[in-house]
Amino acid sequence: MSENKKHTTQEILQKDLEAIYIGNLGTVDANLIFPSEGKYGSTFTWSTGESRFIDENGEVQRPLHGMGNRKVTLTVAASYEGETAMKEFVATVLQEEKIVVVKKVRDTNVCAKPGEMAKLPSVAIVDCEDGRKMTLLVAWEVYEPLKEEGELTVKGTIENTDKIAVANICYCNEEKTEDGPEELVKYFPINDVKLLEGTVYYEYQQKMTEFLLAQNDDQMLYNFRVACGLDTLGAPPMTGWDEESCKLKGHTTGHYLSGLAVCYGATHNERILNKIHYMVTELKKCQDEFAKYPKQYHEGFLSAYSEEQFDLLEVFVKYPEIWSPYYTLEKIMSGLYDCYEIAGEETAREILEPLGVWVYNRLSRLPKETLNKMWSMYIAGEYGGMIGIMVKVYLMSGNEKHLQAARLFDNEKLFYPMAENCDTLEDMHANQHIPQIMGAMEMYHATGEVNYWKIGKNFWEIVTGGHIYCNGGFGETEMIHRAGTTCSYLSEKSEESCVSYNMLRLTGQIFAYTADGTMMNYYDNTLRNHILTSCSHEPDGGTTYFMPLNPGGCKEYSTTENTCCHGTGMESRYRYMENIYAYDDNHVYVNVLVDSALDGKLELKTVEEGKIQLTALSDMDKNLKLFVPEWAYDTYSVSVNGANARTTVEKGFVTLEALKAGDVVVLEMAMEFRYLENNSDNTLVNIAYGPYILAAVSEETDFLKAPALCDLKATDKKLHFEADGVEFMPFALVDLEPHHVYYRK
Repeated sequence: MSENKKHTTQEILQKDLEAIYIGNLGTVDANLIFPSEGKYGSTFTWSTGESRFIDENGEVQRPLHGMGNRKVTLTVAASYEGETAMKEFVATVLQEEKIVVVKKVRDTNVCAKPGEMAKLPSVAIVDCEDGRKMTLLVAWEVYEPLKEEGELTVKGTIENTDKIAVANICYCNEEKTEDGPEELVKYFPINDVKLLEGTVYYEYQQKMTEFLLAQNDDQMLYNFRVACGLDTLGAPPMTGWDEESCKLKGHTTGHYLSGLAVCYGATHNERILNKIHYMVTELKKCQDEFAKYPKQYHEGFLSAYSEEQFDLLEVFVKYPEIWSPYYTLEKIMSGLYDCYEIAGEETAREILEPLGVWVYNRLSRLPKETLNKMWSMYIAGEYGGMIGIMVKVYLMSGNEKHLQAARLFDNEKLFYPMAENCDTLEDMHANQHIPQIMGAMEMYHATGEVNYWKIGKNFWEIVTGGHIYCNGGFGETEMIHRAGTTCSYLSEKSEESCVSYNMLRLTGQIFAYTADGTMMNYYDNTLRNHILTSCSHEPDGGTTYFMPLNPGGCKEYSTTENTCCHGTGMESRYRYMENIYAYDDNHVYVNVLVDSALDGKLELKTVEEGKIQLTALSDMDKNLKLFVPEWAYDTYSVSVNGANARTTVEKGFVTLEALKAGDVVVLEMAMEFRYLENNSDNTLVNIAYGPYILAAVSEETDFLKAPALCDLKATDKKLHFEADGVEFMPFALVDLEPHHVYYRK
């Protein structure tokens, strides 16, 4: 065989191996489908290193609960014209779910007007024998509403149990109303904010901009053009989660649109704007092409695949046969909305309005019971931020159908216990549900309905009060575990980047109604010590999927798989800029201490670690509220033009009178080492230096003993320290080195 022929054969083998997609292997709980041949002609033979959990046919047997999740190495041998090439995949098979033994069913208490049927939730909150709180479906008995004021008890049966649910209905002529908070602050648009050079924030943002500029737009459009029958213009197919056989294809393109939009807002780069215009214009052509086939596609439809996945969801087909069709749709719609809202791309609005009506027409014909079951399905029913994007489209269009469509995504399994301030999050999929809470906050913004406020605020307090790791992330293997147990889940699959990305956005939503700067302690910690830490140090668009918190763990950056975290990573380098500065009638707020400038008003710069300088670029007509982090409450000082300002911290801020052009405010905070105690394990600590959580570089797989703080000494590298022969640095500066974040006392 000639060398050229040999090269061609190997090239075919590699292309076929690279195109293999068999699902999200990080959380396997159902049978896998192993392809038998490749797109370019290779034949595949599969083997598995642990056949009792995944056999060579892809059948999955989950470990019994208590055995823990199991890793299985899958090997595929590709053969073509007598030559062979191999590839390995590592799958994590989730252990079986816990057995539910209900101990108590909590009463449901609602109000209604005489003669009206009460709005009873489709779920009841139950306490389990093992200490869990969760929701189970309830079927309420048929009843006649009271025609006069009084109380009525209605009973219901709980799924798969012999327990009885009780609803206490209070009938009252005067409807009891409760007001939620009004919006206190608004954020300056991202277009008015820019980062200053010289920080890691700026460096990582520049690398992502470089990555976005290098992307092939026609490749991002590939699946859409194939789906509607347009020419792909010679573009290569997408890979990973957007590979042609994958059920989630199209989601990365949505993130790409959002990434381009926030990048343009942050950088005003005309090349990025040109890419936005091209992408949106071409997607409109795809939508128009779908419209030419009314017997196959309903009016307004746009996707990277047909309507089949939406059909199958309505008859409860499970993942991986289908994969979150509304999740993918939301990414596309949100990307288009960002292009309209931030970059002024009017064509995006022309796509969104009929697409939003398509959503309403599809879902409004389904009974509530069907919707409830759909939205409770693991992964298949995941719908991302559909509530939020439908509200935004409604506020853009004024079309009531868009708001009604948003309501059709209400998920009582999550919303009811959150409104009741009850933590039922254990064993729920983390990032499946945070965007739903963000949607509840958008509903509150649009309607003022206080129940949505309770859902958002209670969820945030429940999560930050008992579920987060030291650096703000939460969830392990994508799942939420019991409050106060995070140190039991320090693994290579701790805290998904998507989760923290969305928690930052949720924090920004809630802050707008509280103006409570203490929330920014969570925001700053999570931004600095997880989101910034998740960024690849190369201009390859990479973002960690999970953040390893186990001793000796190493980061892995998702670059070619087009995972969800790769998608949000294209946005997260810019998205936090939306929350740096805010304002109300009387104040300008500086919420996040990142070197940046607010157009024509303020410039914030780090003079040295712990010393922040804020310069007025023009006369201000509002007073200033400057965030002071909690770790500096006892040591901070503020000066204005060199004169000490007597200030006190109130709700996380110090307040200063309106500045004049050229005025300089200096915030000084003592940078000191300190231990961070953990609420779930009093034998482990973290080490912080000012706002930075420090990681130790070590291959040791047992927990290192925490050094005495006085033993940590600075090295000749900025923010690098040494103790007992071990190097310590801010977690965000760690690249691929094995690291430790938790230490033995």
